Amino acid sequence: MRRRPKRGSRRRGERVGANGRFDGVSAASSGPAVAVIGGGIVGLATAAYLAEGGARVTVFEREAIAAGASGRNSGVVQHPFDPALVPLYHETVAAYRRLAEAAPDLGFALPAVSAGLLLVAHGPGVVTALGAHLRASVPELDVEVLDPTTLRALEPSVAEGVHALRVPIAYPVVPAAPTYAWANRAERLGVAIRLGRSASPAFIGDRVAGVAVDGRREPADAVVVAAGPWSAALCDPTGRWRPIRPLWGVVVETLLADPPGHVIEEAAMDVALGTGELAIQAGEGRDDPTETPETSLVTAAGATAVGSTFLEAEPDPPAWTERILARAATFVPGVADAPIRETRACARPLSADGRPLVGRIPWADGLYLCSGHGPWGITTGPASGRQIADLVLGRDAAIPAVFDPARFRHA
Repeated sequence: MRRRPKRGSRRRGERVGANGRFDGVSAASSGPAVAVIGGGIVGLATAAYLAEGGARVTVFEREAIAAGASGRNSGVVQHPFDPALVPLYHETVAAYRRLAEAAPDLGFALPAVSAGLLLVAHGPGVVTALGAHLRASVPELDVEVLDPTTLRALEPSVAEGVHALRVPIAYPVVPAAPTYAWANRAERLGVAIRLGRSASPAFIGDRVAGVAVDGRREPADAVVVAAGPWSAALCDPTGRWRPIRPLWGVVVETLLADPPGHVIEEAAMDVALGTGELAIQAGEGRDDPTETPETSLVTAAGATAVGSTFLEAEPDPPAWTERILARAATFVPGVADAPIRETRACARPLSADGRPLVGRIPWADGLYLCSGHGPWGITTGPASGRQIADLVLGRDAAIPAVFDPARFRHA
């Protein structure tokens, strides 16, 4: 199979200006100078909102745009099941709509209608339990339990005997497309994006004074860390504060001949959905996540991303390919014969309580954090970026206390 060309192939250290040339153009603004560390969906949305507010913004990314989870995920914008995240989801969806309307040439538009999510299982227990749980915890969702016959009539590609819960909440997207749209938006607003540059906050006493890049300090009035799983280490190099950890996912991208129209996820995918205990209570058990993947299928632009894993240690992606496809084929048999385009891995930035950290770092004046979104980065990240941008700019950011980084004690 032909491999897709690599994205983000600009040369190391080059600046991208508002006109798209490598010319070092920066915003003509008298606002604060802000450095953003991280070229994923959160960092680039933050940069765009900061620039809209008049800040002079530079993004530092050690690899390429969308090099991490923002570009290597399965590719779905999906209503969260945690009520605290729901407002971020709605704001993010609205932001995507405005982005596409304002600049259709950016090449990204959220689907007009939700494809729907099928939460699948080989037995009825976990589906029934999850349906009751969601009706109670997220009552605004339209939840429908489907028996195997009804499911097969709706999705003929699904195997016989599979039970499902249908929720109309999922928008499939090309994984990196939202991040590239925000990058282009930021560039047009005058943000300088510097790729291949590893940056860290630079301190003078207990105040941030810019970022350290290649052994020198680049001054800034404020620094926003949006570096995914590595964010906590940048905020506290001593290692005493680690509320965010990497949780590794492996995804196999396939060319499935007759893919499901819905997004499909295994109902017992406990990390993403919080349903592991429900599976145990329903008597269906839980497999060891270090050995067994949990199925998800997302189709966008002709490619079907099949996943996934939830691993503490960085995996060898090819070693997981057959396990992921074999598991998925028990739900969608056509996966077994689908051509493979690539196998990729990413580190999701998972916080200790499953909610993002958005706000000031209390021990360093001028240092801000926006990270820890776990598997919900493209679903909630842009709204978090707006929140942190408003905070940096001195506006009423209205950030809920449940997202405050200070909820995790700094030893």
